[in-house]
Amino acid sequence: MSSKKCVATVLERRFLFPDNYIFLYTNIVTGIYDERLKQFIDEQGNEYYYMMSDNALKSNNPKAIYNVKGIDYLKRKYGTNSIDTILFDYQTDVQVKGYYVGRTDVNTPFVHVFNFDGMRKEASKTAKVISKVETANVEKLEDLILNTVDDEYSKEQIEELLERLYFEQAVMDNTICTMENKIEAIKENKTYKEYLYEQVEKVELPTEYPKTDEASLKETIERRYKVPEKKDTSVLVNPMKIGKRIDIADVYSKVTKTLIAQDEPTRRVITEIARKEMHEKKKKEGILLTGATGVGKTKLMELIAKYTDRPIHKVDSTQITTAGYVGKDIEEELWDLYEDCGRDKEKAEQAIIFFDEIDKKGSEKNDDVNARGVLNELLPFIEGATYSATKDTRTSSPVVKLNTSNMTVVFSGAFTDVYKGLSKSAIGFDQETITKMRKPEPSDFVNRGMMTDEFMGRVTVIKLNDLDVEDLKRVMLEGDESAIKIQEEIFRKLGVKIRFTDGYINKVAKKAYDKKTGARGLNGIIDESTWEAFEEVYQNPEIYSSVVLTEKTVDDSSKYRVYKKKLKK
Repeated sequence: MSSKKCVATVLERRFLFPDNYIFLYTNIVTGIYDERLKQFIDEQGNEYYYMMSDNALKSNNPKAIYNVKGIDYLKRKYGTNSIDTILFDYQTDVQVKGYYVGRTDVNTPFVHVFNFDGMRKEASKTAKVISKVETANVEKLEDLILNTVDDEYSKEQIEELLERLYFEQAVMDNTICTMENKIEAIKENKTYKEYLYEQVEKVELPTEYPKTDEASLKETIERRYKVPEKKDTSVLVNPMKIGKRIDIADVYSKVTKTLIAQDEPTRRVITEIARKEMHEKKKKEGILLTGATGVGKTKLMELIAKYTDRPIHKVDSTQITTAGYVGKDIEEELWDLYEDCGRDKEKAEQAIIFFDEIDKKGSEKNDDVNARGVLNELLPFIEGATYSATKDTRTSSPVVKLNTSNMTVVFSGAFTDVYKGLSKSAIGFDQETITKMRKPEPSDFVNRGMMTDEFMGRVTVIKLNDLDVEDLKRVMLEGDESAIKIQEEIFRKLGVKIRFTDGYINKVAKKAYDKKTGARGLNGIIDESTWEAFEEVYQNPEIYSSVVLTEKTVDDSSKYRVYKKKLKK
């Protein structure tokens, strides 16, 4: 946490419509800001989250902070060392501003700043302009009448001028109406949309209109102004025997606290699962997750299963075989799922079943009966079929009938050859080679990934993002299950603080990136570089207060620093 004293604006969140809020000024505070946690602690110990963070948008506490500035910076900006003057000038700058915060269709946060003083000036200026335009139009109209008497205008010219005058009048009327509404919204301390929605609600529709027309009109108004709808908390009941509807925003928020740098793919997967459960035909489709090793394909599905309260069974696709080959049958995997669910048949039939490394079943040999046979056997599994699940298909074992119609079927694979074939190089204006990658088509997975047309026709392809060095640093620092935080917890139990320098974090991320092991490789590197420090502290926890790991520790685990506890006098 930064030790520099800062000033921040405290804002209060107002709901506009789902994932969109207005933040309005309340007061300013001084305190300390933690850039990593996006958290501000004022001098009274009150905690606030940064306005653009998920914590600020989802928290039950409507207060958040913005415009965090260091005291030293403000001294230079306002040209004074007087704290009272600095705070007064800062407050003058921020108290007239409001903020519209939301997320785009791809879940990217945005903020629009609006200035109340500016809006008032705009209203005054517009009123003056309207007054001048009205005067000019009166003069035009008088000129038209006089010249018409003298036959200086033809009929067509008169009609054209009148049409233009009517259009200008309509524009003015609309401008006047808009500005009047904005002014009234400011007076009532409301946003323009909030005020407009209230006015719409007050409109009484003619009683002779059919009810369907009224419903249609309200639907149009709500769509146009994005009016918030009441959250539907009802239970979805249909032949698919689904429980509660998936709260996409809630699951997404929880998953992305652990899975870092995969925001859009996460949102897409959750949405696709929710959509497939809304219709029988969509349920007959699977999801194919692609992406490099270590980007989080398995972790994503484990977290979604956890936060949607569903069992998940992971299948190693390389071990699946068709009848007559050494390996494991689909029926045996379903039995394992049945066992994992405590032999609860209904629970097993609602599970997420995750086929990992499905790309290993691709084969360029048309006569590879086993590989291509497995892909063909999975087609009815995706669409929904009843299987005789058993512990061993080769012996007389107990059998239970399991239907896959309501299972969420997900496949996973790196498909390295597919994505290599999508890269195109071009020479830019500065003669630098630029690599571009187009989105893959099902045919790419057939031609380069050696999958079958029938299989690719039954899955929705979603690619997880490749992780660069900065992404891997974020995984370590932000993920709530990161290897860094696990080590911090382990050492904390010994009463010792462990600290990682920026050099250490950078070196670990670079090493994992170079090895092409993704986020998965971070754990091994961190375990390898911290074991000697842990051994020393574990054996003498009463002696040490903290351990510091540096860039050198990554390559040599013996090169760390320990600090002893101060002896009490």
